[in-house]
Amino acid sequence: MAATDAMKFMPWIQWLDLDTELGDDGSMRSSLRRPKPEHINHNGHVNAAVAYGVAEVAGAGAAVMAAGAAGTGAYTVIRSGAIEYRRPACGGITATSRVDPAVAADVQRTLQAGEGCDIDVDVSLNDADDTVVGVCKFVVSLRPRRPDR
Repeated sequence: MAATDAMKFMPWIQWLDLDTELGDDGSMRSSLRRPKPEHINHNGHVNAAVAYGVAEVAGAGAAVMAAGAAGTGAYTVIRSGAIEYRRPACGGITATSRVDPAVAADVQRTLQAGEGCDIDVDVSLNDADDTVVGVCKFVVSLRPRRPDR
């Protein structure tokens, strides 16, 4: 399964019931359009941990898309992440991200050389009414898979 296919069928993504869209421009969008009761906090809003999870899918997905074929078999992990919540998310949440093409080209060259790299990835969060509810900053690490794995 290609890494981008995993962005649709990974168990975490299926449990959250996310719709994922891979854009031709390298963008990644993950949307929680059908919040389950376990996604909602005691105030009736999307739980912060769920919002972070939706953002993580978009951020890691954008990094994987930036890596392209050079990232096949690479180990992808969030090295660090920060989220700034601006307001509660009501009715669902959508995270959108994209890595600049110049950065993507550098990532691909680095991975083709057999080296790992870290990518700064910004993610925007909007609720069901398309109101901005937060922003995230991730550092996504891409590392060549070790032969013993």
